[in-house]
Amino acid sequence: CDLAEPFPMQDEMEKGSVVVIDSEHPGQLKLSTRAYDTRVAGIVSGGNGINPGIALRQEGALADGQNVALTGRVYVQADAAFGAINPGDLLTTSDTPGHAMKVSDHAKAQGAILGKAMSSLEGGKGMVLVLVTLQ
Repeated sequence: CDLAEPFPMQDEMEKGSVVVIDSEHPGQLKLSTRAYDTRVAGIVSGGNGINPGIALRQEGALADGQNVALTGRVYVQADAAFGAINPGDLLTTSDTPGHAMKVSDHAKAQGAILGKAMSSLEGGKGMVLVLVTLQ
């Protein structure tokens, strides 16, 4: 289960997508597009059909938008072209839009950590279970 909060976004995002803070629209998020992005904000909740465990809401105050997992376990779109992903690997944003990748440069990863992989992806693109721990 994950703890999610709704965030407004310019476009509807696919569940499991990695999102970052939108510098041009305060309070909004957008699809990640570059590796080691320190604006990383979370993962669009609902990947692999898993609904949020707890969704934070307050009627009339920022209640619109898509649920974004801020902590907990959730599936993320991942790209293993940058290195095979194994349980325990740190994950960050990748150059593949909306996808996570394995951290290979720990110095660049400071402030860009999405969480830790809890399942594997040997190659290509696929869904990986991640323990979301933004750092």
